[in-house]
Amino acid sequence: MWLDHRAVSQVNRINETKHSVLQYVGGVMSVEMQAPKLLWLKENLREICWDKAGHFFDLPDFLSWKATGVTARSLCSLVCKWTYSAEKGWDDSFWKMIGLEDFVADNYSKIGNQVLPPGASLGNGLTPEAARDLGLLPGIAVAASLIDAHAGGLGVIGADVRGHGLICEGQPVTSRLAVICGTSSCHMGISKDPIFVPGVWGPYFSAMVPGFWLNEGGQSVTGKLIDHMVQGHAAFPELQVKATARSPD
Repeated sequence: MWLDHRAVSQVNRINETKHSVLQYVGGVMSVEMQAPKLLWLKENLREICWDKAGHFFDLPDFLSWKATGVTARSLCSLVCKWTYSAEKGWDDSFWKMIGLEDFVADNYSKIGNQVLPPGASLGNGLTPEAARDLGLLPGIAVAASLIDAHAGGLGVIGADVRGHGLICEGQPVTSRLAVICGTSSCHMGISKDPIFVPGVWGPYFSAMVPGFWLNEGGQSVTGKLIDHMVQGHAAFPELQVKATARSPD
């Protein structure tokens, strides 16, 4: 869960290492990324979770595994949240330095040693069990995933804007900025060459658009903050009653 911020101590220790992989997350790793969360699990839930776990998934990869039974991970998830490099793979020295040498010893089988680009076909498609649960046909193609914001970013940056009178018409896709809003907000842009900006995540190679570097920055929980402000207003209970009364059954 990205919103789980229990691993503050762990991420502070990781950042104190100044390891070279941190240059690809703006120089400072966020507590919302996976390395500190994994370290927290090892240090706090070793016997009941860490030692028993067969795999650790990001949500998009968990869903594709449930759909197909394939444990391959998406390049998008691993590059953006797990310090994986599309060009070099995993960095053994990083995991050993932060105390998670377990992954190196088992050849990263628990966090992904088969990595596929977003859109790549997974196994034989939807399993009979998953098809039954979803009310679909077995064998329907399932693709390696994109993180939700990155799927939105791909749609915005890759959109055909011809004929709408927009100033971005005729301009390269590297001139576009996607703003993805939900629970949080995320500004995303791509470039042909890597751009390192302190405090801005990335550059991530081929994590969203093949062959391009991605940078992203934003604010966590901005959407939920709006919910909090609305729900905390004195008029909210009355408005909620009115809205419920008008909604269809």
